[in-house]
Amino acid sequence: MIRESLKTWRNVTEQLVRILDEREEEKRDAIIAQIEDLLNQRDVLQSSIQEPFTDEERSFGQELLPLEKILQAKLKVYMKDIRLDISDQQKKKVSVHAYMDPYNQVFRDGTFYDKKK
Repeated sequence: MIRESLKTWRNVTEQLVRILDEREEEKRDAIIAQIEDLLNQRDVLQSSIQEPFTDEERSFGQELLPLEKILQAKLKVYMKDIRLDISDQQKKKVSVHAYMDPYNQVFRDGTFYDKKK
């Protein structure tokens, strides 16, 4: 007999894997909210998954390990995508600012620097 908490853990993990496959930027905020909610559910379930385990639960747990590895890999890729988008936005912000004020980096103290010697 497998505990209900283990079955729920698997269902939540499968939902996370499915959600992480979506790449639409328009829905990113909603997807992140769903991911946080599902990860919180897993945290709550983790406290109810304690030893002793039956043989059936051990084999069920061994089936969950590859799914957990897939989830961890997808979470890393998703976080990397978010970081790349943030850095791209910061670069765009700097380049737009430089375009709007191209003489911001020019020395304005009235001195002339001769490059020839």
